Amino acid sequence: MIDYSQIESYSKCDCGAITIYFRNGASNSMKESTRKKLGIDLHKISKLQPSYCCNHCVNHWGIDICECGSGLPAGECICGSDKAVETFGEKFDSFSKILKNFC
Repeated sequence: MIDYSQIESYSKCDCGAITIYFRNGASNSMKESTRKKLGIDLHKISKLQPSYCCNHCVNHWGIDICECGSGLPAGECICGSDKAVETFGEKFDSFSKILKNFC
């Protein structure tokens, strides 16, 4: 179940992705289709100005993107992983993720 009291705001990117910002400092990006599948209703959430380069399209981070960094959807990537880069509502540790890919 989604705790809407923890969602602070959201923005839409020109690429079509939605980024949700949480009160704990976390932010998660996802395709609009993923948001709909998860049943996340943003009607009562504060909408920020549109962006033109988000982590989803620039860094390939998101709750629906493969953890390997390919930019392909989790579970559909050629690497075989079904895990996503980000976890919904949790702060993403980009430094650890980058370090993991080089070790």
